[in-house]
Amino acid sequence: MAQSPTVLQKLSHMYPQMSPSQQAIADVILRDPESSAFYNVAEMAKEANVSESTVTRFATFLGCSGFPGLSRELQEMVRSRLTTGQRFQLSRSITKEEQTVMQHFEEDVHNLNLMIERIDLTALERVVKLLLAAKRIGIVSARSALALGTFFDFYLNLLHKDTLLFNGEPRTVDRLHRLQADDVIVGIGFARYTRFSVDCLAIGKQRGAKIVVITDYPSSPLCPYADEVLFTPTGIASHMESFVAPMSLLTAILRSMFHQDSEKATSLLTEMEEAWSGLGIYFDPNKS
Repeated sequence: MAQSPTVLQKLSHMYPQMSPSQQAIADVILRDPESSAFYNVAEMAKEANVSESTVTRFATFLGCSGFPGLSRELQEMVRSRLTTGQRFQLSRSITKEEQTVMQHFEEDVHNLNLMIERIDLTALERVVKLLLAAKRIGIVSARSALALGTFFDFYLNLLHKDTLLFNGEPRTVDRLHRLQADDVIVGIGFARYTRFSVDCLAIGKQRGAKIVVITDYPSSPLCPYADEVLFTPTGIASHMESFVAPMSLLTAILRSMFHQDSEKATSLLTEMEEAWSGLGIYFDPNKS
């Protein structure tokens, strides 16, 4: 199937049909896509010397869902090709000096709101059922996303699920041979995507395992292997992703699993609590 044209390809192809004001906006983007991807409407209008309404109409002219849609397409393209160092420099250049810690919190809240708006609840339900029915669950998460995979693995084990964590070490790929058609692989990855994660999903797909992908964009290289995909934003380009929304999504999946299998979960947790108490896992102020 032919790939959809990138936003830069659309700009180049449609440029002759544009009005002078539209061409001015296109020139701004084509000249510096890395910076323009993170302009708001007012900043884009100022750079192109046009009105804000012209910028909004321009985005619709390109077939985007308004200016936010155009921004998402540009950011998706830019984030997939920027190096970590470049992303750090870009985040510095677009961060205002007066930005406060509270504004960083607000960005995380914004990501949560975006996920709430876009989440496919039907797909989430299907994912929960797949995981509950799975004989074994493989979790693919490398580099910074490993923190998410480790969290997911910990709580799946509280449900007595048989899990395998593929953490980015090449030797863990050897464990993929244990996965069969009645198993599920959960691939967690965001820009920049790791070759390890893509390769693991490719091998798992060949072995017939069901693939669940948690990622940021439809263009993610993890998506072609997926039976189910859940999208979650991770923030603007930076050397650090915002994992607040992905963590919330994983927590929602786990809570749904515990809720749908509540009797088993209660029994297992009661047994484990007794074991934890006997082993002295948690600090008890009443004991010396």
